[in-house]
Amino acid sequence: MSASNTNLEKQAKRHRGPLIGIAFALAWAAVLFAGFMIWTAYQADNPTAQSPAAYITE
Repeated sequence: MSASNTNLEKQAKRHRGPLIGIAFALAWAAVLFAGFMIWTAYQADNPTAQSPAAYITE
């Protein structure tokens, strides 16, 4: 079934806000992911925790 009364301009106007919100959320997630990757790479060069192998005594 198709809608009998479609007004594409009105629908585009109504969907603009949610689409901008979705784009903002995706951009924010990309920024957080990039920050996490940079932080992880930095931590790999300067480990702060002791290796689990150090706890094994033979």
